[in-house]
Formats: sequence, C-alpha cells, structure tokens
Amino acid sequence: MATTHPFARRLNATCIAGLLSITSSGAFASGFALIEQSVSSMGTAYAGSGSAAEDASFIYFNPASMSELDGTQVSGGLHIVLPETEFSGSAALNPIYGAGSTTDPASPDSDDAGEIGALPHFAYVRELSDTMNFGITVNVPFGLKTEYRDNWVGRFSSTAGEVKTINLNPALSFEVDEHVTLGFGLSVMYANLIFENVAHSNFPAFPSADIPVKIDIDDWSFGWNFGALLKPTDSTRLGIAYRSKVEVELEGDRQASPLPGTTTDADVSLPDTLLLSAYHEVDDQWAVMADITWTQWSRIDALVFRFGDATTNTIPVKFEDSFRYAIGATYKKDDRWKFRGGLAFDETPVPSPEFRLTALPDEDRTWLTIGAGYQHSKNLSFDIGYAHLFIDDTSINSTDGYSSHLSGNPNPLKEGLHRITGEYEASVDIISAQVNWKFD
Repeated sequence: MATTHPFARRLNATCIAGLLSITSSGAFASGFALIEQSVSSMGTAYAGSGSAAEDASFIYFNPASMSELDGTQVSGGLHIVLPETEFSGSAALNPIYGAGSTTDPASPDSDDAGEIGALPHFAYVRELSDTMNFGITVNVPFGLKTEYRDNWVGRFSSTAGEVKTINLNPALSFEVDEHVTLGFGLSVMYANLIFENVAHSNFPAFPSADIPVKIDIDDWSFGWNFGALLKPTDSTRLGIAYRSKVEVELEGDRQASPLPGTTTDADVSLPDTLLLSAYHEVDDQWAVMADITWTQWSRIDALVFRFGDATTNTIPVKFEDSFRYAIGATYKKDDRWKFRGGLAFDETPVPSPEFRLTALPDEDRTWLTIGAGYQHSKNLSFDIGYAHLFIDDTSINSTDGYSSHLSGNPNPLKEGLHRITGEYEASVDIISAQVNWKFD
C-alpha cells in the first residue's frame, strides 16, 4: 500500500466535503440544478414549460414543442441572479478527536455566501417540413458560485467554489398527426468544478497554519432527452418530457502550497428528470398552465474522490428524489402585450442538517414570479421577468468530511475532523430579459 504524508491525509479529509458542498449551494432550483432556461416561461414560474411553446426557448424543456413554432426563430436571454445567504453559527473540533477545541477564536461567527450570477441561454428552431423541425439550445443546466471570507469559522469546509456547465442540445421533432408530436435530443455537456478551502497543518495543536487548497477538475460527457406534445383540443396541450442522467468523470488536480500538487478525479451522476406539463387557453385573452417535475437526486448517494497520492475518500450524501410543482397564468391584453404570473414550490434533495455542508444551504423554496412580453413587430419581440424565491431557514449540523486513510481515525461512523453548527437565512431575486426574432 502506498503511504502519504500525514498532513496530506488530513488535507483529504478537510477538502472532500467542501467539494460536495459547492456542488449544491447557491443554485436556484432544487439541489444544484438551474431551471432558468427561458425568460418567457419564468414569468409563470415555469408552469407550462413543457406545453406552452411560446417561443424557441421552450424547446429545452420539451423538444416536441417545436411543432408549435413556424419558420425559423431564435431566442436569447439573460438572468441576473441576486442571492442572499447569511450564515450564523460556530465551528469546533469534532469531540471524538479532541473535546472542546475550537477551530476559530472568532467563533461564533457569521458570513454571507451569496454571489451574484449571470445565466445566459440561447435557442434556435428551424422548420424543415410540415411535419419536422430542427432545434438547438445552448445553456447552463447546472451551476453555482459561493464565496466566504478566508478566515470564517467554516473555512475548513469551503471558502470559495464555482461549478460551471455548458450544454449543447440539438434536437428533432416529428409530427405524427395533428394531435401528437414527438421530439428527441442529444446533450453534449462540459462540466467544471473549482473549489477552494483551507486546512491546518499541525492538527490538533493550536494555533495552526491555514494552508490554502484549490481543486480544479472538469469533463465532457453526453446525455439525451425525449418529449411528447399532445393536443386533445385546439385550446389544450399536454406535455411529457424526460431528460437523462449525465455521467461525468471529472479530472484535474489539487494544489495545496507548499505541498506538491496531485491529480484528482471524481465520478458524478447528474440526475435525470421527468416533466409533466399542461396548458389550456380559457379564452382569447387568458391561459392557465401547470407543471410537475420529478428529479432523481437519489442517484447521488455518495461521492468518491480519488487522489494521485493513492488515497480515496467517500462522502455519504444520501440525496433524496425531489418534486417541483408550479402553476401560472397569462393575460393577453392586445396584439402587443402579454402579462404573466406564477407560483411554484421546489423541494430540496438534502435529507437533514447532518448532510448539509457549509456551502450547501439548500432548502425548500417557494417561487413567486411576474413577467411581460412585448411584440414590437412581426419579427421582433421582448420578454422580461422577475422572480423572488422564499427559502426556508436552513439548519446545519455536519462535519467537513472524512478520510478512510486518516491515521488513527477512531470513529466507526467516519465523521470528519471539524463540526459546524448554525443556521442559514437565504432568499434569491432574479431579474431576466429575453429577445426573440422570427425570420421571414
């Protein structure tokens, strides 16, 4: 068996949980998924996202919705996300390793993990024939950004982190008859994870030197999606869409100066989703819609990280499947103006405070949204939207991860070196704008 420096083993123990935590905090649907793929649909809290089919941006949710669009159309949008994530609490050495030792003289402490984010999306649709359409979307289906002060009490779990994904999704739709359309797509996804935290080199003696740690890993991978659009009447549309899991094999390195760097890799299963969607035109002005989305977060039961120094770490996550429920309505004032409103409830996959880490203040949230669309000309239209997310207060009582290679680990439950307890108060505001163009 390969041997490693004692501090390297402790370094693994303190950094792994931070990797897990930034994979989920600060995102704006459940877990670390991003639903912000359409401004026009955001106005209804994404109710009807798989059935309303107002413009090209809807094809991300259901590729079969292309059948409702004529000619060639493009949509491009941007969401400005303004989160507030305030932590208050304390951190201490896990009593199993040394009762009563504190990790920070400033404990208890508070900090704000929220970081302003910008989420773009683009969609293109072209009518190939009376029964077939081609489309492509470019968007960010998963992502987040968190940042704390370098000396805050939870720095052994995380100080900063960023998850980036870029998804390229070509798709085709086939109109079976006037009542049924099917759509199929392929996802080509790039994923990148950057994580920073600190570890102390003289554990458990105090004071100890903070050693900055940075991990940068990435990967390209593939998935697929399927959708169907049913039209039982001229005024009613029903949508069903499935988006597959994406298995990413992240590879890169870990830097922890003055120690030498080492390679790092981790396998992550990004979850699959199933969407049920309904849209009904009440009359020439009013329409109502509703969605239910199921996400199979239970695929992420544990994360295993492997380092080039021959150590392996397993982090139990115990994510649970979650549901998102949304209802909305639109009011068409005239040929130029359309107004939207919506309400949604989004469940968290995090099962308990014991599995909630410092940069993972994910909790159930309620969406309240409004929006408007303006038809400037036959070819050009604009959409704007605003959402406020009410997030339940979030308790945390977890350790910063463990290493099965940590020398002398006396804990059969494999708890981490440090424990952090406290509460997060969080909310999110989203301001969005979109431009749509229809070619002659």
